[in-house]
Amino acid sequence: MKLQNYLGKNVHFLFFIPIVTYIGSYLHLVFYHGRLNVLVTVVHEGGEYTLLQSILYASHFLGHIPMITTLAIYFVGVYLCLAGGNSTNMKRRFLIINIVAVILLVIGSLHIAVYLFGYEDTVAFIGQKKQAVNIYESGGAWNLHFPSSLLLLFFIPFNIYFVLYFFNRKISFSKQGLFLIIIALLLLIVFTILFNYKNMSAVVKILQDPRYQAHSVRELMTFPMTYFPIPLYFFLRKTKSWDNPNDQKLKHIIPIGSLLLIFLLGLSYQSYATLSRGVGNLAQKPYFAKGGQLGVPYLLSSHYFEHFLDTIYFSFICLILFNIDRIKKIQWQKTNP
Repeated sequence: MKLQNYLGKNVHFLFFIPIVTYIGSYLHLVFYHGRLNVLVTVVHEGGEYTLLQSILYASHFLGHIPMITTLAIYFVGVYLCLAGGNSTNMKRRFLIINIVAVILLVIGSLHIAVYLFGYEDTVAFIGQKKQAVNIYESGGAWNLHFPSSLLLLFFIPFNIYFVLYFFNRKISFSKQGLFLIIIALLLLIVFTILFNYKNMSAVVKILQDPRYQAHSVRELMTFPMTYFPIPLYFFLRKTKSWDNPNDQKLKHIIPIGSLLLIFLLGLSYQSYATLSRGVGNLAQKPYFAKGGQLGVPYLLSSHYFEHFLDTIYFSFICLILFNIDRIKKIQWQKTNP
């Protein structure tokens, strides 16, 4: 109980999760390459881009916008369904700042993408024709992230539930975010059809192909460490601790536990498909790979930096949607005292 009370007042630990993740990843790259400054060292598994280029991999980020936006909408919807009632009120100024930040991020990324990675690379990623360095596949980044996104639909509710409970916040099921969840699910269907309408059989392929499963496992190790903690920190930082944490210990265990079980079954399948083929065999093999293959720790470390811009965009979209919901609720309370 004392631990929960302490954590309830120190949600900044959430913000430290991505910071520690990036620091640990950087140190791993330092150890692997044997040099302290790896910013200008080629670290990307494609064998072409330095760490700095990976961080500013803007064309790659632009290709991920449809999937990240869909997941952000779903993430906020689930949060509001689990904890919308005890969320803090936000100011319009904060909403405007986030909207402007997203616009600047996208415009800036377009310029960086064309300048650093070229027009063809940028158009290929945005048009969902390219998945990675020298890997062109119809459906692009959307298809590459489709298996992980399906499992995240089951993991996100558990992740948010766990954070709320861990930081001693009130958990209460409601329909407050149901509209956003429906929008996200519709976008998942619409984008999948849009990017595969010429070859819908590709959707079946990506759910079976070990390369897609391997990438999915890596994505599932990325989101909880870099994407999710930041918006959750802002959601929770001004909300009060729950006075009666014992009231919610086992109250929602069945629905949340069921979703977690489905996620674990899916993760087990993807892990088996990956390990049975060998992680090193499925990953790209750059010239700097020791023994000719990259290990799991390296693939994770470099991958976190590759999604740096994605993480920022995800956080801003989540905050925008959350602020809009807060402002609408305030207006409703004023008109319905």
